[in-house]
Amino acid sequence: MTTWNLQKTQRHLLICNGATCLSAGGEEVTQAIRREIAEHKLDEEIHTSRTRCNGRCKDKCVVISYPDATWYHVPNDEVARAVVHEEVEEENIIYRLGAEGTFEHNDKRETIQGIHKYKRKKKAGEKVKKAILFVGHGSKLEAGNEEVRQFVERTRYLIDPSFLVETCFLEFAAPDIEEGIENCVEKGAEEVHVVPIILLHAGHSKLHIPAEIEHAREHFPHITFTYGQTIGIHDKIFKILLARLEEIGFDTEGQHPDTTILFIARGSSDAGAKADFYKITQLLAEKLHVKSVECAFMGVTTPTVPDGIEHCVKSGAKRIVMLPYFLFTGILMERMKKMREQFGEVYPDVAIDIAGYFGYHPELQHVLVERAEQAINGTSTGMQDLENYREYARIHGPVHHQH
Repeated sequence: MTTWNLQKTQRHLLICNGATCLSAGGEEVTQAIRREIAEHKLDEEIHTSRTRCNGRCKDKCVVISYPDATWYHVPNDEVARAVVHEEVEEENIIYRLGAEGTFEHNDKRETIQGIHKYKRKKKAGEKVKKAILFVGHGSKLEAGNEEVRQFVERTRYLIDPSFLVETCFLEFAAPDIEEGIENCVEKGAEEVHVVPIILLHAGHSKLHIPAEIEHAREHFPHITFTYGQTIGIHDKIFKILLARLEEIGFDTEGQHPDTTILFIARGSSDAGAKADFYKITQLLAEKLHVKSVECAFMGVTTPTVPDGIEHCVKSGAKRIVMLPYFLFTGILMERMKKMREQFGEVYPDVAIDIAGYFGYHPELQHVLVERAEQAINGTSTGMQDLENYREYARIHGPVHHQH
């Protein structure tokens, strides 16, 4: 370990490299500060240290200067360089040391109510307050995010009313997971059961959500966290898929020797997730009397949807039903609808239909409630994911999900 000679040091900059700040450009801020110091030959006067979370995540990225005890909000390289020269605009100063030796909040910045980090003393007979935090993927199409929120609202009646129920998103929508956890804690939860509303078990559920939970544990050591598993391969999803086929007039009990179902997923680089999708495809094929059930992906991996359509046509299908394996609407669902129109022009002799995505369905409600109950009672495989993530982070370092 390097030991610096700090005898000439006049300032010490503590640069937050906690998960939230890193996801908001903390590494870039760190490098910008260090470059500015080097370019102006201030290495002896200013020393820098990376820190873990400084506990003011909503002010990300956070840099603290000592001995003047000034806290800065550093959103970009320009402000990072200004920190070095103590020329930061007032709007980017969070706290400074007051005349009486205590921190004073900058009135020009929005006041953020902090959360108590330590366990309050419960009254005699008072029960532990518990929360279920559902995590949707998030979409650039706001209609998809609203569908997630409404779905959770319509599922509340199946959940013990003593539980808080909150919704958050992995990306593209608010609140994010960090804010979702804070919402639970602010409302008094001492147990937070995180349940992903995600179909297949891949990078998001294996790494990104566990990383957020581990980050939250650092902030709230008195809170108990559990983690639910993804929807995965579940009997109830086939009832939903068959229902969506029936909605477009497809007789799921009938014989369809000239029809191929093209089962379409988002796509993942995770081999396990892809294997699970192939298993679901095979199980679905066993429930239908069609020429075949083929699979395709919207991105990341192959076969692509155009490849899948071409394969169906070359195999002699007279009718192709595009069946989305999506929970809610979004950009990819809109893209799929446009693709169907294009395929209709390319293959005018083949009838091409598109079924609906999962959306609101009672069976999906029951699956998610089951996943929540597993998280609460400790039987969820998600808890092993947390252990696996800790080992991964120990070897490779923390994961920072880039949106």
